[in-house]
Amino acid sequence: MMQGLCDVRRMKIMKRRVTIKDIAAEAGVSLGTVHLALSDKPGVGAVTRERIRRIAKEMDYHPNTVASSLKRKTLHLAVCFPEVAGDNRYYYPQLWNGFRTYKESIQDFNISIREFAYPENGDGRSIDFQKQQRIVLKELEELLENGKLDGLVIHGNRCPFSAEKLHSYVDRGLALGLLDTDMPESGRLFCVSADYDIIGRTVAEIVMNRIPYCGSILLCAGIGDYPSHKRIEDGFDAYMRENHFDNLIYREYSNLICEENYQKILEHVRRPDLAAACCVSSRTSVMLAQALRECGKAGKIVAIGSDIFEENKKALQEGVFQNLIQKNPFAQAYMATRLLVDYLLKDMRSEESFVVGSQIVFRSNLPLFERNSVRFLE
Repeated sequence: MMQGLCDVRRMKIMKRRVTIKDIAAEAGVSLGTVHLALSDKPGVGAVTRERIRRIAKEMDYHPNTVASSLKRKTLHLAVCFPEVAGDNRYYYPQLWNGFRTYKESIQDFNISIREFAYPENGDGRSIDFQKQQRIVLKELEELLENGKLDGLVIHGNRCPFSAEKLHSYVDRGLALGLLDTDMPESGRLFCVSADYDIIGRTVAEIVMNRIPYCGSILLCAGIGDYPSHKRIEDGFDAYMRENHFDNLIYREYSNLICEENYQKILEHVRRPDLAAACCVSSRTSVMLAQALRECGKAGKIVAIGSDIFEENKKALQEGVFQNLIQKNPFAQAYMATRLLVDYLLKDMRSEESFVVGSQIVFRSNLPLFERNSVRFLE
């Protein structure tokens, strides 16, 4: 019975990355004893050493490659992303999950990573965003001003700090990484993002392979001053232009979920000539799916949503959307944090523009994305 319980516990541990803490708990010894046994240092009896090594092998333990680099002082890092609140609840959870998954993988080592989640203007809440941002970011700014951070990963879209301010911290020794939207003038080491131009082209190709040449298209294009939204729209237009398609395209520029914006999308969806509808953002996907249902056009026209979250998964499973385009915020945050750590610990420089793959999601392959986000990192 006891052996059975141990096996169940071991199986649960092995679903995530095994750490020396897990081995110590399984072997009933201290962390120091596990360190000595696995590094072949004296101070551990032969029988205990062999038992620890056997347990480590059975649990498929692999030492983290950054361990040898962390014999010096604690590495102090921070990440700064929009908080998961209001309309941000659709897109940003995956981004935070990507960062936290990587953070968990280095939990045994001498790295301190602070999280700063700031309210983003336009997330649908009635609050004083500037005031709340100042409150949330005050501590981060103090750490930066006093040179108490070795590295920072920050979201580049509507970044709460100017490029000039960030560059001033870089000049004082800060290692800076960006994700989603590049700000080369900030002095950053790299920017991790999806290839938004390719995403736009992909959406256009899917649509044009499924509708008549005379069919009109609704493009819910988000906000023009969001670089990612603009690049998707530009990619869409480039594909249409290069392939000599002259379909009528209705465009709706909005990204705030509200009744006024919903009614505008609903008006477009009611057009009798509409053959397809697609989105550049998670928020517009929510409104488009609702409009398709209300008009009775769900499954009757080609419709493509953006990003994976519960409402969109339901729309895909019900046939409201035929596809979702996954921009992979999980991978963006995971890789940005990893690249910063690799630079600081191993002096490994990535390309200045690091692109993670995006995916076309069908109802049939949706379970792959639900089971394991890590497999879609690169």
